[in-house]
Amino acid sequence: MLEIKPQLSVVIPAYNEAERIETTLSNLISADNRLFNRTCEVLIVMDGCTDNTPQVVKEIINQCKNATALVFPQRLGKGGAIMQALNYTRGDVIAFIDADGSISPSELRRLIELTDLYDLVIGSRYQKNSKLERNRSFKRTMMSRAFNVVAKLMFWRLRGIRDTQCGVKVFSKHLIDTIRNDFLITGFGFDVNLIYSSLSFGYRVKEVGIKWMDRKGSKLSGGLLKHGFVMFCSLLRLRLYYSRFRKILYSKLFEVLSRAFYSWSKI
Repeated sequence: MLEIKPQLSVVIPAYNEAERIETTLSNLISADNRLFNRTCEVLIVMDGCTDNTPQVVKEIINQCKNATALVFPQRLGKGGAIMQALNYTRGDVIAFIDADGSISPSELRRLIELTDLYDLVIGSRYQKNSKLERNRSFKRTMMSRAFNVVAKLMFWRLRGIRDTQCGVKVFSKHLIDTIRNDFLITGFGFDVNLIYSSLSFGYRVKEVGIKWMDRKGSKLSGGLLKHGFVMFCSLLRLRLYYSRFRKILYSKLFEVLSRAFYSWSKI
């Protein structure tokens, strides 16, 4: 029997999400083709998990032919996990979402439908029409806002983007095939890398307000301070890479040191 190539690939990076991913994955798989109006595959990337996330995922996907589990024993970081998954995606449209179920399949569908008009569609928690169903902690909200401000100051192309870090983005395979050699950031700063590189290459980017449920139990290894520090260093690295003085500032020595830093600080 001839295998049908999926039109949509949904990537879910997961780090120690055993308590939350079952609901997320079950809802997505039950929706897939019926909700998205296209053939769909789901790839779950288990990123150095130390809990029983792999076992939970495998029990679910054993009953679903269009879901695949990718297990990596070492920590890759969010961006690293997504980049690995891109080697396996087959759809012409690719989406990634958080494992905690912060966005519903119906909200994801709204973003997917816009890919006929835009190359990259970004979910946003900070647009006027965005709806947050549970308030985040003050510290997390302030860190998120501060990061977005710093990102805009360092990258002028991002000045129109309100929320770089929302955990849902949808894009064309053509876009990824073009810009993937510019991916430097393997941690949570990957989102900025994706957006800025897309804009730099002239792709059409759209930010859309979404309905977002902030879930408890976020897995930020090392705490908020380390998380914020590493993300700032990610921005600095990307800024130097895109600088007009790149040949001077972005030396081989800097590249070696930065890679050593990121191998220590995977988040």
